[in-house]
Amino acid sequence: MAFEPAAREGEELVPRAFGTERYVPALLTRQGERLALRELPDHVRERFTPLFVVHPIDKLPGTDEPVRSLTAHLSKLARQLRSDWGHSPAFVDLRFVDTSKPVADGQHPVPFFVGLCRDLGLPIAPAMSGAQDATYRTAAVDAADSAGTSLAFRLKPDEWANLGTPLGDGHLLGLLAESRRRPEDVHLILDVEEVGTSPAMVAAALRPALRGLPNANEWASVTVLGAGMPVGTQEVGRDSEKHLPRREWTLWRSMDGADHRHPSFGDYGVQNPDPISDFDPRFMDSSAQLRYTNPSTWFVVRGRGMRADDGGAEQIRGLAAKVLADPQIYSGRDYSWGDRWLWECVHNGGPAGNQGVWRKVTTNHHLTFVVDQLATL
Repeated sequence: MAFEPAAREGEELVPRAFGTERYVPALLTRQGERLALRELPDHVRERFTPLFVVHPIDKLPGTDEPVRSLTAHLSKLARQLRSDWGHSPAFVDLRFVDTSKPVADGQHPVPFFVGLCRDLGLPIAPAMSGAQDATYRTAAVDAADSAGTSLAFRLKPDEWANLGTPLGDGHLLGLLAESRRRPEDVHLILDVEEVGTSPAMVAAALRPALRGLPNANEWASVTVLGAGMPVGTQEVGRDSEKHLPRREWTLWRSMDGADHRHPSFGDYGVQNPDPISDFDPRFMDSSAQLRYTNPSTWFVVRGRGMRADDGGAEQIRGLAAKVLADPQIYSGRDYSWGDRWLWECVHNGGPAGNQGVWRKVTTNHHLTFVVDQLATL
């Protein structure tokens, strides 16, 4: 599919260069996360640039066969993102889908998807990593060139850990040469992935990388992206609640040294980096839960399995009531769309929803909360 080069804002490619005032959430493109974006007011939306991570294609029951082709998956998703996010710039990463084969029209999936989004009026810049094969990287560069967008380098821990050394600098500058870009046309994302139990140890690895970053002040942006949410919340326990630390926030707050460029903040919303693509709700039961963002923790309230005799969606009302009960936890009915949903669910008998709705509710609150946190620093 051919498409025209994107319109540029002056001489700058989009997403445009930004600093620490801008938030970069990595959002899996499942329904809950996407629909959370629809309910955000403009003053929140305009303060962050999402990195959309294309979600894996579901499998047919009892098989390893996808429910739809990659062409259909990407075509549908492009329309959904245009509807949910609008015309604002974003980044995209296709690492969780099989891009080894062309889509129906013979294109590589990356330029196909970037082109679809651009034709719909959504400027979306591809992210690439040295961990992805050369074909993917070439496709990402070509897609950005054709669409007139900037490019993102999303570096895994083993890529950014050696920055400031000949090995690490050579790797980064090699990617830059491969992209045929100047640093000012590339957004750099240092992906910590799951922070783990010691943000201080991760910070000790990040600081020399930031100090030694080649062309440190020339990149369009530099973001530290990390996740504090574990893969599952079993540690909270059935019918229990617990504060889980937002370790990625603690990590980023420690990155304020004067001897390196201060990075922008990025997280994975209320999700772990692992998309749990092999979770099959036909055979595996998950618990009703809410992950509610507070200044330095998530207040996680967990119920029973959705398929348990004493489970089901209605238990969410009791979980929501636990959030509303403490004014030190609950931000108030009018704070965000998600907060109003919780209030209506408890006080007005609003619909109980389902797991997708609950992810929408908590993601909507989370995005609003982090934008406000950054604005008040």
